[in-house]
Amino acid sequence: MSSQQINIFFTGASGYIGGSLLAGLLQHPNASNFKITALIRGDVNRANKLASLGVTPLIGSNDSHDIIEKAASESHVVIHTSDSADDVPSAKAIIAGLNKRTKTTGKPVIYIHTSGTGVLTEDVRGKKGSNTVYNDLDSDQINGLADEQLHRNVDLLVINSAEANPLLKSVIVLPPLIYGIGKGLFNQTSIQLPVLIRAALKRGKVETIGLGESTWNNIHIDDLVDAYIVLFDQLLAAYGPNAEHDAKPNPYLTTGREGYYFTENGRHSWRQLAEKIAEILYKKGIIKSSNVTSFPDNEVEDALWGSASWRGLGSQSNSKAERLRKLGWEPHRANLFDSVEEQVDVLTNQTKN
Repeated sequence: MSSQQINIFFTGASGYIGGSLLAGLLQHPNASNFKITALIRGDVNRANKLASLGVTPLIGSNDSHDIIEKAASESHVVIHTSDSADDVPSAKAIIAGLNKRTKTTGKPVIYIHTSGTGVLTEDVRGKKGSNTVYNDLDSDQINGLADEQLHRNVDLLVINSAEANPLLKSVIVLPPLIYGIGKGLFNQTSIQLPVLIRAALKRGKVETIGLGESTWNNIHIDDLVDAYIVLFDQLLAAYGPNAEHDAKPNPYLTTGREGYYFTENGRHSWRQLAEKIAEILYKKGIIKSSNVTSFPDNEVEDALWGSASWRGLGSQSNSKAERLRKLGWEPHRANLFDSVEEQVDVLTNQTKN
């Protein structure tokens, strides 16, 4: 008996996470059985590049709500990575489309939503935060987060929608700081580490917000892609069109209100990261001193990432990715500190060119 084709609707193909994940899906052992439709902004050249890979480009943006809803309604799986953590309307359009599909077919649909551990942040501005570590085996702990936390409004939309429709099998993937050079066609660079390096290159010194004592988790982009693929495979085996009806899902494969998946493989303080950046830049003769100082408060936003600087580069956010490890995920790439030099080389070459 032949397997039914899996229709996948994908957003964020031109992004860092999305582009890398799309490359991973195209290398999947069952890729020949996937029909991937990817939302892409109205750029003919980019659309043609996707088409050359066997991906069906769908011209539009996160604001193309009718297009998104229709594409979702025609898909077994939706993977949302395009500004997904904070864009309520696009998530609503996806959910509306998936709800239409379940109403028509009476069969489950899969929604893999990308959020982030920004939802956990303590806005401590470089000071030591609390000792709280969020564990994705404890969904009650995560669901106890304040509604006002970053990303939480979209996360709540996803889990509440899944609760209202039991056939909507939603999961939320929450990456921390991501590093490493991406495998996508377009954007191959992350945000937080490059922002810190660019600031150092521009200012001729390495600085932290406050003392840099607060901590975050981190993950290599290739390990993150592996996490998505493990989750994707498990969800398809349990709820996809070719799932065996009498098969029992892995007990650690949870959806809806319990469907949170952290993706960490290390923890750093912002000072530790700054010190490594300073070490590399000094070794290369790019800066005159390896000493790390603090940004003046009134220069933080201009030097770094605008108003997002405080939460993105000075807050605390600690998580533990137990659930995916229970599903067989084994992150193994180079750690954050060993990847700094590679990122420095990429950014300095870009500057030269």
